[in-house]
Amino acid sequence: MPVVVDSNILIGQRLARDQYHDRANEIVRAIDHGDLPVAHVTDYVLGEVLNILGRRAGHDAAIATLDTLIESAGFEIVRSPKADFTSGQALYRQYPSLTFVDALTTAYMQREGIEYVYSFDDDFDVVEDIRRLNTASDPF
Repeated sequence: MPVVVDSNILIGQRLARDQYHDRANEIVRAIDHGDLPVAHVTDYVLGEVLNILGRRAGHDAAIATLDTLIESAGFEIVRSPKADFTSGQALYRQYPSLTFVDALTTAYMQREGIEYVYSFDDDFDVVEDIRRLNTASDPF
């Protein structure tokens, strides 16, 4: 069963000075090497990651991240359908602590029946059917 990865994992892994860099690096490496389940990266999360990395680390770092995700067997970039956008709006209204991208991620997870998200963001903890993981330990 796949998991979903949140933007802060991918950003933290790429930015050496990020407070979560070491843990994010362990998670990304474990996913990339097949030690953890395949991680879905939604198009919304990917956009957020590339925009933030482009601003903080430069365009080349953003491109390197994009290429790594495309080439990795451990990550799968997925497109969210319009239904997720509609459901995500409702979740965003229901859970004030969720960012809009987190609400869209939650909508994707609920539609796909995915229970686990790798994230350092405890905002996901308010959603009853989502389990947040923040270490490279395999929960399965």
